[in-house]
Amino acid sequence: MIKRLALLGLVLGTVNAQASQEDLNKYLTIASIETTVETTTDKGVSTSVMEQEVAEGIEFADLQGLPNADGSFNKANIGEVIQIANDIIALGERIYEIVKKGKPVLNLEYAPMSVLPKDGAGRAVDVLDTEGWSLPVARKVKMAYKNRFGSTVVAFDYTIVYSHSGSYEGRGAYITALQVVPANVIVNWGFSLNVSMKLVGLQNHGSRANPVAGAVIGVNYRAESILKTIETTDTYHVTGRGGLTQL
Repeated sequence: MIKRLALLGLVLGTVNAQASQEDLNKYLTIASIETTVETTTDKGVSTSVMEQEVAEGIEFADLQGLPNADGSFNKANIGEVIQIANDIIALGERIYEIVKKGKPVLNLEYAPMSVLPKDGAGRAVDVLDTEGWSLPVARKVKMAYKNRFGSTVVAFDYTIVYSHSGSYEGRGAYITALQVVPANVIVNWGFSLNVSMKLVGLQNHGSRANPVAGAVIGVNYRAESILKTIETTDTYHVTGRGGLTQL
């Protein structure tokens, strides 16, 4: 009888251990990824728009390179030439770190991305020589990673910000201050998240005489657990007329 009880206890212990390991595997396995993009594109048209928050404690006025309601510009680092397409040039940085090891990267000194026309010498024109810029536009994006239990184990909210419709000598429609601003980041135990953004394409949707800039950006996500690494990219197309489309 004692031997039978001991054997039963061993079997039950093994079953419980196997069940616990199976539950742990289900918890650590990412089963689905959901991306939700806000449908409203215009953040506002009032003079107080620069005081609106794009993330907790971060207002439009804190960001690099955005035009104000009076036509003046916030300070901005120009960055480097990252791509050229016929008569338009993209300036900024080659890679933008957005989230690193589960923590948002709030670097307010980086050079935001701009797509501007060339001058007579083939260089990008000074943004101060352009005009007609829109007030900032913002699109909020929510990311959620769910495990095999259906629970959200990684969540990340961010805002795509830019200004559009700038012209040079009365022609063209360009983009300036294109950037991704991290907001809420939640990473549960056992997981890690890294996010970056870069320019992946540049187009002229207009003519050579009247260019309409188009920029394709890729937001890359790398979510990890001890069981698996999942790397995905969301791609967005921004135009000098103000449109933003997830591709």
